[in-house]
Amino acid sequence: MAVTRIWASVTTLDLGRLVEVSQALQEAGVDGLHVDVSDGVFVPDLTFGYRVVRALTDRLSIPVEAHLMVVNPEEQLRAVSEAGASRASFHFESTAYPWRVACLGQSLGLEVGVAFNPATPLGSVGYLREGISFVDILTSEPDSRGERMLPRMAARVAEAGINLGGDVVIEVDGGVSMSNIEELNGAGASDFVVGRALIDAEVLPTALTALRLRASRDRH
Repeated sequence: MAVTRIWASVTTLDLGRLVEVSQALQEAGVDGLHVDVSDGVFVPDLTFGYRVVRALTDRLSIPVEAHLMVVNPEEQLRAVSEAGASRASFHFESTAYPWRVACLGQSLGLEVGVAFNPATPLGSVGYLREGISFVDILTSEPDSRGERMLPRMAARVAEAGINLGGDVVIEVDGGVSMSNIEELNGAGASDFVVGRALIDAEVLPTALTALRLRASRDRH
């Protein structure tokens, strides 16, 4: 069974408290930080860029993952790699040549993932298996901050696992909470991007421990 990892999403944080809260998340024991890098074109919002990735990697010892929601992922892969990101995902929908983008990320020393919007069929993910380290299944619409997970996402995770043959880590991103993390784990996910369920917690270590316990139960 794949090791369970919790990635804290910091995209909705107040910029003035970004480093402070990120350090608190590190002290609480999260496995890494998940940073959305958006260009205002691929998705409506203009969010963090590589400079924020650099600010975090300079101050933290845990890995930082850059989720590239941009129309030219090749350019941003280079930028976030130079900024110290440990891994990065790009959107399957953002390029006509996902294999080439994945290979570029590998050449930059990144763990590379490919992200799929909820409406995108997963039939093409299998041919990327040897070029990626993980697949990021979006379980809510991009930029729908605070939205609940969409229906039937556990079945979609299971479908990704069938197409990938069990060789690639499955990450889920969007509306992950105490109420659904166990179901997602049972479907085959092992990496969980968690936002409000952690950020809004009164006691971070307690919330993280509870999430990790639910996400680590034996699959059946």
